This record gives sequence, structure tokens and C-alpha cells, in this order.
Amino acid sequence: LFRRELGERISRIGIGALWCAALTSVATFVMVLYGDPIRLTILGGSSGPLAYTLLVDRLAAVMMVLISSVSLIIHVYSDRYMVGDAGYVRYFAFLGALTSVLLILVSSGNLLWMFVCWHLVTWLLSSLLVCNPASRAAREAGKKTFRTQGLGDAAFAIAILLLYGAYGTLDLTELFARLQAASSQSADVTWLPSGLDVPLVATLLLVLSVMTKSAQFPFHVWLIGTIEAPTPVSALMHAGIVNAGGFLVNRLAPLFSFAPATLHLLFVIGGVTALIGASAMLTQTSVKRRLVYSTMGQMG
Repeated sequence: LFRRELGERISRIGIGALWCAALTSVATFVMVLYGDPIRLTILGGSSGPLAYTLLVDRLAAVMMVLISSVSLIIHVYSDRYMVGDAGYVRYFAFLGALTSVLLILVSSGNLLWMFVCWHLVTWLLSSLLVCNPASRAAREAGKKTFRTQGLGDAAFAIAILLLYGAYGTLDLTELFARLQAASSQSADVTWLPSGLDVPLVATLLLVLSVMTKSAQFPFHVWLIGTIEAPTPVSALMHAGIVNAGGFLVNRLAPLFSFAPATLHLLFVIGGVTALIGASAMLTQTSVKRRLVYSTMGQMG
């Protein structure tokens, strides 16, 4: 907002905010580790589809510590690394926004808000990749990333519609309870085909979204183009963003438990991706390309 007045001092705001976020995340993790999960309704009623519920259990707390600490390191490193760059202020604005969205994503207790953050990650990452608009390669990488991950975002949206149509809620705690009660049987909803295995179809769509976000074969093509991004952007992507797919599977584990066929498919995809990523890494001469394929293999 005050980029002309602050100039390159803008980085200090981001670094200070991340120090607060990292320390708060560690404190939250300790609270959750020795106590009960934190559940707060921030917006709307607790059962409405638009309600924003904060749900911080051990999984979310671990991810919050990971995101805030890694982003803090990247902010501090970027302070001098990005000096003189034409998009310095824009870079720190998007980096802070992306960190915020990731923290909201992992602490959301509602599928709708989780999806909103999931798509915002796609948009912000694509914007960060094009930190240097003059570079044609960077612009192409940003477009490819947005198209590939946009496909997964659309699959996520359809899965949410299916789950809401079958179980009437997007609140994670309530959804898991109704799944258990229904024992994988879809509810009597007129616009859903009779006999439709909702958990199976929904999880297959979610797997597609996971594959695009976490660079699983054959949707790993966007990851290769990210070598055009500044090194700090690559670091955040390799250390944080690609973990979103793994987090989603763990967060929705009760849903995936009702679709063993999807888990078998996920196992095959992960195995193939790990083999391809590790094999491709051994043939690369560029350090950045080695890291790209290593990340792909590790996520597999």
C-alpha cells in the first residue's frame, strides 16, 4: 500500500510478521500436543456451508510450524537476494499473501474455504513465477502452472459439490461423522445418480487435484518450468507448496478410507512418480533441475 514511501524496507514488515507467525505456530503446536484440538467458528453458523471454522489439530499444527518457519527463512534470505529486482515490493506482497493462504488452508475446518485457499495458491504461485515479466520463459512457466493446477482445482470443486449433495455438509468434523453413519452409502438426493459411490468418485477427483498440486506423473510438467523463478520462490515451492497434496490426503483420510480402490491407485501413481523422479534426477547436470526431479520423486 505504501511501496513508494517504504521502498525496499517493505521486506522488514514481511520478516516481522513471519517471526510472529512462526512463534505463534510453535506455541499453538505445544498447546495442541498436550491438549485438545482447537476449534473456533469465525464466520457464519457452525453447520452452514459458508461457515469458516478454524480447526487446528496435530496435523494442522505441524503444517503451520513447517509453513511459517520455512517462509521466515525464505523472507530473510530474500531481503538481500532480491535487492535491485524490479519487482521487489510486488514479490514480498505475493510471498506474504501466499504464506497467509497456506496457513489458512491447513487450519480450515470447512471444505469450501479449503478449496478457496487451494485455488488462491494456484493463482499466487503463478504470479510469483512471473516475478520477471520481461522473461518469456517465466511467463510461459506461469501459464503452464496455472493451466495444470487449474485442472486440479476444477476437480476439487466438483468433488465438493458431490460431497455436499450426498451428505449435506462441508464441515469436516460433521462430514466424517455422517460418512461413518452412512457407511459409504450415498444419500437419497434427486440430482445424484442412484447407486453412485460418492466416496469413490469424490476421492478420485481429489486425487486428480492432488496430482496436479504435488507434481505427480503425468502432471509434473509444470514443475520443470519453475526453474525460471527466483531461487527463493523455488525454495518455497519445493519445501511447502508441493506438500499441499500430501496434506489434503492426510486431512481427508477418513473419506479416503471409504474408497480403498482410490488408495490403491494413489499407491501406484506415487510409486511410478518416485521411480521416474529419482531416475530423471540422476541424469540432470543442472542443480535446479536435479532439485525439481528430486522434489517430484520425494512427493511420490
